[in-house]
Amino acid sequence: MLDEQKVPALDLRQLHYFLALAEHGSISSAASSLGLAQPSLSENVARLEKRLDVQLAIRGARGVQLTEAGLALVKHGREIVRNAEVAIEEIRYLGGEARGPVSVGLPPSLGLLLTVPLAETIQNELPSIRLHVAEAMSGHILDWVGSERLQIGCVYDIPDSAPLSAQPLLIEELFVVTAPDNWDGLIGNDGRAVEQIDAAKLATLPLVLTSATQGARKIVERYARANGIQLNVVTEIDSLPHIIEMVSRASAYTILPHTAVVDQVAAGTLALVPMVEPNIRRTAYLVRKRSKPVSRASLVVESTIKMIVRELIDRKRLQATLPCQTRAEFVDFYDAKKVDAVSA
Repeated sequence: MLDEQKVPALDLRQLHYFLALAEHGSISSAASSLGLAQPSLSENVARLEKRLDVQLAIRGARGVQLTEAGLALVKHGREIVRNAEVAIEEIRYLGGEARGPVSVGLPPSLGLLLTVPLAETIQNELPSIRLHVAEAMSGHILDWVGSERLQIGCVYDIPDSAPLSAQPLLIEELFVVTAPDNWDGLIGNDGRAVEQIDAAKLATLPLVLTSATQGARKIVERYARANGIQLNVVTEIDSLPHIIEMVSRASAYTILPHTAVVDQVAAGTLALVPMVEPNIRRTAYLVRKRSKPVSRASLVVESTIKMIVRELIDRKRLQATLPCQTRAEFVDFYDAKKVDAVSA
């Protein structure tokens, strides 16, 4: 038998209830959030106080005020609960089937390419996983991963400091994208212009781009500054389908990776014009919040994303490459910046 003196005084369920009480500040609000009756919550907190032999909270007409001991328990209790979640996820990963919800954020250019194949693969091969895909710009995806609204994000623009881990997924070359009849040069059978465009001529093209705050636009602007040119941006649209539509109508040109317009290039409604060296390349990253436990289901979804990217590069002959896999699988944001600088 276990030595009764060595049995931990903390009960995880009671600790969870107390943390909810500390967060909401009142018995009624905490009970409502937990789906418990108020007397049941009060009784569990009282039992926790008895086990610890200390008063944790003072109940009053205006809510609950934590004692010094209660504040200390909140500080340590959150870490205890988080470690318990990590342990549970690890045990499930080692001994069980990948199951449960997984939320993924994709930028529009990769969303057009990945969303349907990813959803179909998960639905057909991993039916115990409930996939949610959100499409948004990189900045929004970073915010959602940081706030734990999303478990996995795919982004292009990564900040210098954030509580996130980043893993290179895909390196894409960017092209001038045009309607074939809006380009003076020859277009090959592969949908690429025979001749490249140099930076000086790029400054003369009427461009439709995303707004200046978006990651894709920032990459293009850095290229322009490095080559001493002023871009002729006639329209800003934060919608990839509308940008593609405007370019296909020969109303403007844009700068995008092949992944964003692969179907249109294959159909002959758009063409790619390579840029003279130095060209523009950008890296897509898979990001996670470091402090959030990693479920087996999310790891399986992440592996599926990588598999689909590899298959699409081969099958659709994308003008993109996989990152070098000699580094550690996950890098922090400072290392990720260095990888991106080498790729660009």
